[in-house]
Formats: sequence, C-alpha cells, structure tokens
Amino acid sequence: METMKKLILIPLLLIIQASAFDMSGTIVSVNSATSLTVNDKTINLDGVDTSGLNRCQMSYLMNDLGSWLPGKDVLVQGNYVYFDLVGSYNSVSINEQIQNEIRHIKTDLVDYCCTFCERY
Repeated sequence: METMKKLILIPLLLIIQASAFDMSGTIVSVNSATSLTVNDKTINLDGVDTSGLNRCQMSYLMNDLGSWLPGKDVLVQGNYVYFDLVGSYNSVSINEQIQNEIRHIKTDLVDYCCTFCERY
C-alpha cells in the first residue's frame, strides 16, 4: 500500500516540475554560440559571451556545439535552456555549459584550436 502511494506521487511531481518551464522540445539547430532553435522557436541564450575568441577558436566551438546539441531534448525557461533528463533536468544550463566551454577554449585549447583550424 505504501509503495502504491509513492508511485502515484511520481506523475504529480513530474507535472509540477515541468510547469516551471516555458516550453520543452528538441534542439533543431545551433544558429550561433548564443542562439539555438528549439522546435520552431529561436532562443537567444543569456549569459553566453564569445568576445575574445578568434576565428579559429570560434570555428572549433561551433563544430563542437554542432555535433553535441542538435537532437537533444531540452526544457526552456526564458532565455535559459536545460537538458531534459526524462522527468528531471540538469541544474547547470546549456548556457553555462557553453560559457564554460568558451573559458576552456580561451585558456586551455589555444594551441589546439589553431591546429584544428589548419586541418579544416
């Protein structure tokens, strides 16, 4: 009986959690490092700053994002996007993950990005 009560609460918790978001959907394309298309809506990502990246670093970033994000199910709240983890979500937004990637490129991958650019 106790297990049955817990099972009934699961769908209720999923509905409550999903209501905190403006929409859910699938990333269709990465328009830029600061813009994604989810379903048929363009989301301009808050908190993502690509200033300071050179052409090669930007190419590396866009190649990485283009292979990583399309097809992923997400939840959108304002201009922040979160991976939809089937009834839950990652508390670190995709916005923050992209910004962390930018920091990583600027500090740790400077030489690699130049090599990447020469190859492609």
